[in-house]
Amino acid sequence: MRVITRGKIALAAAATAAALVLTGCGGGAGSSGGGNSSAKSGELNLIAYSGVWQDQYTAAVIEPFKAKYPDIKINYVSKRSSAEMLSALQGQKNNPSTDVAIMDNSVSTTGNTQGLFDKIDAAAVPNLANVPEKFKNKDGFGPVVMLDAVGLLYDTATFPKPPESWNVLWDPAYAGKINVNAPPSLLGLSLTAITSKMEGEDYTKSIDKAVARLKEMAPGVQTFAPNPDEYQNVITGQTVLGLGQNARGQFYSDQSNKKMGVTFPKEGTVYQINTVNIVKDAPNKAAAQTFVDYALSADAQTAFAKALFYAPSVTNAELPANVKDRVVPTDGSLNIVPLDVEFLSSARDKWTDTWKRQIITK
Repeated sequence: MRVITRGKIALAAAATAAALVLTGCGGGAGSSGGGNSSAKSGELNLIAYSGVWQDQYTAAVIEPFKAKYPDIKINYVSKRSSAEMLSALQGQKNNPSTDVAIMDNSVSTTGNTQGLFDKIDAAAVPNLANVPEKFKNKDGFGPVVMLDAVGLLYDTATFPKPPESWNVLWDPAYAGKINVNAPPSLLGLSLTAITSKMEGEDYTKSIDKAVARLKEMAPGVQTFAPNPDEYQNVITGQTVLGLGQNARGQFYSDQSNKKMGVTFPKEGTVYQINTVNIVKDAPNKAAAQTFVDYALSADAQTAFAKALFYAPSVTNAELPANVKDRVVPTDGSLNIVPLDVEFLSSARDKWTDTWKRQIITK
């Protein structure tokens, strides 16, 4: 607020403005969108994943946050994919109703370039200091909040030993018993990059060889849009192989009494990285900063790793051995196919169209 009076009137006006920010009066905590203050009351509108992710994140992170900040109301809008979140945020661009978005970094990168997100104020989010540089956005936007990797899901009755190679997806013995999530899902995009590497191709220059190989796989795929989802399809025996994420695969493996397993094939895999982002011109920016700070705390990161096997992005989170052994390693020990998220952000639509026209045949 710009002060245009003097003396006691100016002091009174400043005090009133400060009170409004702290109490969230007149439109929610942090509605002014500036300053380094954190909100302890008001409202927060969060957009993030649906399903088991929502259930576990609510229990591990949101409920403890609400216990710590009982006067901040959280409104959770769930979406199945980051692409759906991006579409919703694009529709709000001129009049945002969302404050915080948790989504895959290949999609949040698009949001950054489109001006949908704000840079993070380190003074207002002190736990950002515990995020290593490799997990911070180089331009100051939302940092990594958790990590996972794409895995191969398999039916443990069909495969007493985990499949060692992605090539099993092309094995005619399993034709009609495979599910593959097609782009714009990150799983399909990741398989494109992995296949490109397997074919000796640089996917940033061409995916022609990968497309030709994926076309050979396509007739054996039962579904490119698993329903109800890729994990339940394997658990129920509808399919015996599929693409999935390690974290959810570990969770559902436990839930199904090890009916389903998840493994990382020898040719390598792709990180699935989620960032936490503050929406530009968020209606409740101070509350958003408070939430992001809590999401980056050691307590929140450890609790979610225990709940859903996502690897923490902060250096001060300490995991018990039985959890640490099941989250994706971030120490360089896993064979990772580097995913150029800036390139993928620009290529996503083209790759999706290529899959629709050339790979998905039914």
